[in-house]
Amino acid sequence: MARNNEVRMKEGSFGACTFDSVSPKALSASTTTLNVALSFEEALKLNLAIDEAVHQLGRYHRATRAAKRMGVRFVIHINKKRVRVLKGRLAPRSTNASRQSQ
Repeated sequence: MARNNEVRMKEGSFGACTFDSVSPKALSASTTTLNVALSFEEALKLNLAIDEAVHQLGRYHRATRAAKRMGVRFVIHINKKRVRVLKGRLAPRSTNASRQSQ
C-alpha cells in the first residue's frame, strides 16, 4: 500500500506528467498536429519516464523479432491533462509505409 508521500503508478507505467495546455481544443478527423505545453518540472518528469522505458527496452535481446517490435507508447488523457509513458508492441509495418520513409 502506498504512503501519502509515495507516487502510485499503474502497472506497466514508467511515469506520468501533467501538461498545462493542448491545442487545438477540439479534435477532428482533419487534425494533423497536437500541441502540448508542459512546465519545466513536468518536462523533467516526462524525460525521466521516457529514460526509464528506453533503459528497460535496451535490456531486451535486440536480435529477436519480438524485441525489435517493442517500443514506447504515450497515453494522452486530454480531459485529465496527463501524459503517461508505457512500453508496448508496435504495429507491424506495412510494406508501403516502409517504402515511403526511405
